[in-house]
Amino acid sequence: MKRNLFFHLLFMMSLAVGAQPKISLFCDHVESIAQQENISFREAAQKVRNLGYQGLDVSISLSADKLKVLDELGLEHACAISWMDYYKGEQKELEDQTLDFMQKNGYDKVLVVPGFRTADAPKNAEQKVYARLKKFTERAQALGLKVMVEDFDNPTSPCYGEGNLNRLFAASPSTEHVFDTGNYVFAGDDVMSALANFRNRISHVHLKDRLAAHDSASPAIGTGVVPMTAVIRSLQDSGYDGWLTVEHYGSRRMLQDATLSIRFVETALKDKDFPKTEGMNPGMSEYWSPQPKLVAPGEGMSAPSDAIILFDGRNLNEWQNDKGDAAGWKVEDGILTVDKSQGDILTRRTFSSFQLHLEWRIPENISGESQARGNSGVYLQDKYEVQILDSYNNPTYVNGQAGSIYKQAPPLVNAMRAPGEWNTYDIIFTAPLFREDGTYLYHPYVTVIQNGVVVQNHTEIQGTTEYIGFPRTVKHGEGPIRLQSHGDPSEPISFRNIWIRKM
Repeated sequence: MKRNLFFHLLFMMSLAVGAQPKISLFCDHVESIAQQENISFREAAQKVRNLGYQGLDVSISLSADKLKVLDELGLEHACAISWMDYYKGEQKELEDQTLDFMQKNGYDKVLVVPGFRTADAPKNAEQKVYARLKKFTERAQALGLKVMVEDFDNPTSPCYGEGNLNRLFAASPSTEHVFDTGNYVFAGDDVMSALANFRNRISHVHLKDRLAAHDSASPAIGTGVVPMTAVIRSLQDSGYDGWLTVEHYGSRRMLQDATLSIRFVETALKDKDFPKTEGMNPGMSEYWSPQPKLVAPGEGMSAPSDAIILFDGRNLNEWQNDKGDAAGWKVEDGILTVDKSQGDILTRRTFSSFQLHLEWRIPENISGESQARGNSGVYLQDKYEVQILDSYNNPTYVNGQAGSIYKQAPPLVNAMRAPGEWNTYDIIFTAPLFREDGTYLYHPYVTVIQNGVVVQNHTEIQGTTEYIGFPRTVKHGEGPIRLQSHGDPSEPISFRNIWIRKM
């Protein structure tokens, strides 16, 4: 039977029985909702269930307690996820763990991430990866389980882009496909062409939008450049009735994005004319929940009601030195002044994404030149420095002046006030996300407003800010805010009014 006739018959059968793709979400997103909304995992999962999500894609490392919560709430087993590294050799132990997880918890298919090519990998490394994947696929098939790979959005992946996948599937014909819409866009492939190419081996779908080609951001479905309606319609027309998993890795408003996305997908599945404007009224595109939390803004430069006060002029209880002992800088008349003999100070608390406000002053009698003139810095998550320096009539290298991401990004403008006057920094920092191999899934981003002027506009931070050498990728979690005690001989700078809001 010809393939197009076969899929037409499947489609007609699906219409007869009312088959419809089911909508799922990543379990990681449930955990993000819990963190962002400051609620329990169960409460977050219940919110997801209430939105209409029917199942979840779940990592094999998820705890038994959380799996139990999902079962109790009726969230189905859409797909398991397992990270391998076939570039390093056989993964027998992890394969055993994967199959055991699937059989114990009722998952019939698993997305395998087969690893990433390293700089020293031999030329034939991919052939060995394909062979190991093929062997595992056949082993799983013998147990009635499916192994799948997706078009992973990393050029070092053997699954990056349509060309690599063609080679992989030729070498491992029984391995099936998780079709990720956004990853094809990221790789520069035509989504609809790839859908036609791989349609006969698609067993699972990830609906991921992109703000632009090669952009790592994953906004709400239907708000980016991916032709989502066409993808969903094509899948329906071919008889696909499997899972459509919504994906927003890196979202800082996960619950809102999950809400917008499921409404888009539900409408696209039900309305053959969607998207359209004829016959619509304004209320059809208005969303009334969840309502944003109320926060009382501060007066002038004072902190808003939900801020954590890091320094209000009275003490350094929120700060410590590198040894974990009390911070030794000078507090007098509501002002914090660097004591260069005491070294840096850092917050006792750690933070992920945040809004940070601080005010700093170069002493009026400042001496020195270039980097030896009022040098300091604020380190975000103790890894990424926003430079503090007297840049008022003080030439230096531009990616080291005030407002720069040190040694990476010069400020857009020089917004420096004269020595003796107070400068303000308002910093909006978006924390990075890492893959299990330690590479960035999403780089950190920062916006810096100095004295009311944007000097960094959603700047991508390439890695750690190094004095010598280039940015490094260092996998990390939350981190403290560090204020630098620079070793130059100029007079010490001062700080006041430091507060932070978690985001």
